[in-house]
Amino acid sequence: MTLLRVLAFLVVLGVSTSAVADEKKKRDEISQADGEKLLAFFSKFVDAIVQNKENCGKMAAAVNGVVDTNADAVKLANEAKASGKLLPKALEEKMMARVKELMPAMQKCGSDKDVKAAVSRLEKKGDKAAEK
Repeated sequence: MTLLRVLAFLVVLGVSTSAVADEKKKRDEISQADGEKLLAFFSKFVDAIVQNKENCGKMAAAVNGVVDTNADAVKLANEAKASGKLLPKALEEKMMARVKELMPAMQKCGSDKDVKAAVSRLEKKGDKAAEK
């Protein structure tokens, strides 16, 4: 389930899975500066998971720390999702490269309740940090 939340977060950041749809219509993208802010946040998020892939408690704490210290980026990501905006294509490609690191690192702790709770904070409904 946590893996699904992580993938949902990618959608929050505006990762498009349909190149055909992108070619048929102009992409409604966030600004380059906002995209870079989101990519920097996502990189910290991935690092927190990869560096703690063998210890679920540390992973949960690290993810919570990243969310707490990057509340503005979490809020920006949720706003981009709500408005249907995507990352600029070049940044999207960089993010997808990081996803390749993220997915295997989530294998051990993907179902851990504390990790699930930490990752769920990325969603607007349960994210107190984004409301600060």
